[in-house]
Amino acid sequence: MAAGRRIFVLGGGAALGAHHVGALRYLEEQGITPDVVVASSIGVINACAYATGGVEQLARAWRGFRSLPRIISPSLWQNPILGLSLFSMDRLTAAVEQYMDFPKIHASPLDLHVVVLNLSRGRGEVWSKHDCADARELRTLSRAGYAIPLLFPPVRFRGDWYVDGGFAWNIPLDHCLTLEPSEIYLLAPIASQLPYTGRFRTFAGFVQRLLDVMWRTIGNMGYLYAAMEDQRFHGVPVTVIEPTEQWSGFGPLAIFHAHPRKNENLIAAGYRDAKRAIAVRRRRETRVRPVHRATVHAVATPPADGAGP
Repeated sequence: MAAGRRIFVLGGGAALGAHHVGALRYLEEQGITPDVVVASSIGVINACAYATGGVEQLARAWRGFRSLPRIISPSLWQNPILGLSLFSMDRLTAAVEQYMDFPKIHASPLDLHVVVLNLSRGRGEVWSKHDCADARELRTLSRAGYAIPLLFPPVRFRGDWYVDGGFAWNIPLDHCLTLEPSEIYLLAPIASQLPYTGRFRTFAGFVQRLLDVMWRTIGNMGYLYAAMEDQRFHGVPVTVIEPTEQWSGFGPLAIFHAHPRKNENLIAAGYRDAKRAIAVRRRRETRVRPVHRATVHAVATPPADGAGP
């Protein structure tokens, strides 16, 4: 492998984020671990748990996790009348931060980059943990990374207001190029392929299809429209690990509804999808190139003595 750093991109996908757990587990079994993690949305939560205690800590965080009771959290101050959101984020942060040790994350050799949307300046940004003065700032940055706009209030960081960056820049491959990568593993929990639909029987079905396409596009535009050639981005090998079409339809609230059984199914799917993606990559790398046969030039044998035409 060429000199450089191995980068994992943990894309956003809300309640589908358990897919990361299985994918990370298989990669770790193969001896493939990151030097840098670039994370957005649910990927930020996963990256912080992973940096705290590896795959096992991340699996513990998802094992009994139910999202809706943490998301639907009415508040006296955080509401559309007196605040800037539908709900408070306090219940969610209390649930996920019990699996995060920010002093440990800040001191870890694992480099962590968080994708956020700067609402004050109107642009997507990526901040490194090294930009944070201490663990407390890192905690604030991580909260901004998964503060879903409208659902949760924006987070103030360094004087500006920030929210979840997944809606603006979910798979920042361009940023990865600035990190001197030797290879990139893109863990996208939202499937990029949707099953074919030839007919819409109801208005609700039509709206649902539009929502599916919207989530699929937001979740994967960072690499769907990247200039990739033979699974390389500007010469850097990229391995994409994503769900199959089985997980491509979201349904009402499904993108935000996590529960233990669904989480376990997604973890198992992530493991299988990572195994398949690595197998495809290895076949491509060991593909036998066509053998160019040497041209054989016939040499006339001189006639034996006494022989002649």
